[in-house]
Amino acid sequence: MLPVNDNNDNSHVEADHEDTKVNCHENVHVHDHAHGHSHRHVHGSPESISEKKLLLSIALNLTITFAEIAGGIFSNSLALLSDAVHNFSDTSSLFISWLAKRIAKKERTPVNSFGFKRAEVLASLINTVSLMGIGLFLLVEAARKFMHPEPVVGGIMLVVAVVGLLGNLFTAWLLHSDSKKSLNIKAAYMHIVMDTLSSLGVITAALLMTFFRWYWLDPLLTLVVSFYVLRESWPLLKTSVNILMQGTPEGVDVKEIVALAERNPDVVDMHHVHIWTTDGMELFLEAHVTLCDSAKGRTDFILRELTEDIKKHHNLSHVTLQMEFGICVGGRCSGNDLPYEDKNDDLHRSSMPLHDSSEGSAIN
Repeated sequence: MLPVNDNNDNSHVEADHEDTKVNCHENVHVHDHAHGHSHRHVHGSPESISEKKLLLSIALNLTITFAEIAGGIFSNSLALLSDAVHNFSDTSSLFISWLAKRIAKKERTPVNSFGFKRAEVLASLINTVSLMGIGLFLLVEAARKFMHPEPVVGGIMLVVAVVGLLGNLFTAWLLHSDSKKSLNIKAAYMHIVMDTLSSLGVITAALLMTFFRWYWLDPLLTLVVSFYVLRESWPLLKTSVNILMQGTPEGVDVKEIVALAERNPDVVDMHHVHIWTTDGMELFLEAHVTLCDSAKGRTDFILRELTEDIKKHHNLSHVTLQMEFGICVGGRCSGNDLPYEDKNDDLHRSSMPLHDSSEGSAIN
């Protein structure tokens, strides 16, 4: 087994037992762990700034929650009390986001060889499910308020709602840039957007109910916000579930990767292909590559060539290729693999898709 550490310059190959000499075997299992940068991970200021933003957002949302509880009691506004409960859920989601980022920074261990980055995806799933639950709850509450409108003290309601709006706008601004880089932060950001829209609805309702006593506006705006949040949450939920289920990441075409490898004249076929991601950002690939007999003695060169081609065209971070000469007859490497339909056809054979429960999507 020959592990290869392929950095930007591709300048060295490390063997298990020798520093400069590499012994060639018919079955060579090589693990490329290159990222396109040094393996030294530095947690610099961007991470620290992101955590500080989350902590500040948590403090702001707790303040808004307490203000809305007090305002709801003094103004007899069920809308404000409901918004306070919703805001508290935002605070919880932000705390989960902050905790997940702390967990994700822990170093890998022999027990957790992939590290802890999937904690962010798990937090994203929890946040998204709770967000959809709140949206459904608001739909039910809106229906109830249509049937039983409740008069409120508009002045108090308006002041508290404006304070909540300003706090939510500032929190959304804090999290906006990071929401594009992390599923977890995006879920928390969606919570804040929902509450910002809710605050706008409360302000509008407070003004109109104060001057015109249009109490039906409160449930109407609640319906609009709820439908918007449910529509926005669904794609995020699908993405989180796909990652946790080891599905093929969006935008990655497994068949194209197989075709790229099999265009190499030294390659008979690529099979037992698995592609997955731990956090929605880093992509992993493992596969078996069957080589022609004439390629014996050149496996290191072919490995490096295939790895560079795959990374260049498909933006994969981690590539593990097992080079072999007929160990997997007809592409059958395990009990879950399917053989090629006609293993006696020409060298470039089509592959058959199969889902392997242990690693994600596969072509075998």
